[in-house]
This record gives sequence, structure tokens and C-alpha cells, in this order.
Amino acid sequence: ASKRSHTGAHIFGVLNKVLLSIGPERFRGISSDSTGNTSVARKLVKNQYPWIIILPDPCHRANLLAGDICRLPFFAPVIRKVQRTLKFFKKSTHATSHLKAARKEQGIGRGLVSVGKTRFVMLYHAGRSVQRCYPAIESIVTKKTVTLPVCLKVNDWHCVNYCSQTDCNSCFFRSELACLVAVLAPIAKATTCLEATNIDVSSVYEFWLAITASMKDILTTENEDFEIPAHASEQIRRRVNYRFNQMVNETPDDVYLTGFVLNP
Repeated sequence: ASKRSHTGAHIFGVLNKVLLSIGPERFRGISSDSTGNTSVARKLVKNQYPWIIILPDPCHRANLLAGDICRLPFFAPVIRKVQRTLKFFKKSTHATSHLKAARKEQGIGRGLVSVGKTRFVMLYHAGRSVQRCYPAIESIVTKKTVTLPVCLKVNDWHCVNYCSQTDCNSCFFRSELACLVAVLAPIAKATTCLEATNIDVSSVYEFWLAITASMKDILTTENEDFEIPAHASEQIRRRVNYRFNQMVNETPDDVYLTGFVLNP
């Protein structure tokens, strides 16, 4: 901890001490997230040592893309239901015990994953866990072993009985949940790959290209499990293009594209 404000200049000072202690000539790249102070620090390092290449963090940028998509109004209702479901089971030991028994009975291995701030594309993993456990949740809710409370703050009839097999809202929830998981899946899977220790700069371009190609397939191919309206598709496409340009096309020195082209 430090009592000093962590400005870009302060971070540069800390980094410079490390660089000088090891030898600046031993470094070839610098990477960080895209916050204001770290971006300034990277530029100061680059100005001081021109041979050090700025490498924008691909995992943080992918996480920002997932956040952009999750903030779209189209996904707000399903995200609200996912968070509400996870919160209910997290706070109720009675419900958790019955869910565990139902999962065991139906052969569902992994349980629910709470939404946190320490994992990239967290809403994908949370939504996927609800999707995975949904047959067990639906079973105990339909039998009225467990009752999900009605959120009176939400003026949406789709938020009532969305986990009961006897209610049409159940089908609607499964559809919108499948849509959320499908859209976030390419980002989450690419991020997991990019966190590996054997990744190089060419892999960054490759996986970001995979994200955009997968998104195009999802947005242009008919799916029997869900449907994305035209306005939502356009909003997703714009955000994907914006982050791709920011990550690849606007990267200093074109390092990711160059690495991809030169990789034998």
C-alpha cells in the first residue's frame, strides 16, 4: 500500500526502478489494462525506452467487450434473473441442499457459480452454471420444494415463475439464457486460451479473429433455441467491431497483426 496517489507518473517511477535494477535492455514489451494511469505509465516507459513495445492486455479488452454486451438493454432481464437466482441459492442453505440432491439425482456435476469481480467474463460462467443446473432447479421449484421469491421491484411478468415447469415463462427464460450464454461463449473461451502461459503475440490476433468470426456466425445463423432481434444484433456487432479495432487495428506498432503474419 502507498499513501501516494497512483498517477501515471507514480506508476512509471515504480516501474523504472525495476527496469533499472534488472536492465532496461532486457525488456521488449510492456502490458497492462487500459485504465488511464496505467496507459500513461506505459507511454512514459515507451518514451524513455523506445525499443519496449506497448502490448495492450487482450484479456482485459475481451472482458471489456463482454461488459459492453452485458450492458445492452436486450440482456438486462435475463441477467437480472440470473443474478436473482444465484443470490437466492447463495443465501438459502435449505434451497442449496435440495438443489445439491436434485443435481446428484440428475447427474449434474458442477453447481452454481456466483457473480464476482475476480474472473474474466464472469457473467458467462454464472449464466452457464444456471443453464447447467436449470433442470435440477426447475425440478425442485415445480415440486414446490423450493419457492423463488417474486421480486416486487421488477415490473416484468416474465420474472414470475420463470423456473417452474408449469409456467410458460420457463420456456422464455431458457431461450433468453441460451442467447446470453451463446453470445458470451466465444469471448469467455478465447479469454481462457489467452490466459495460457504459452501464448505469443500471434495468438492474440488469432483468438480475437475467432471472437469476431464466431459472433458473425451467431448473429447471422438461425438458431432453434433463441432469436436475436435486428436492433440487438446491430448493437452487438458495433461493440465487437469497436473493441476489435481498439485491440488490433489501433495497437501501437501493429504488433499483434505483425506477429500473426510472421508466425511460421
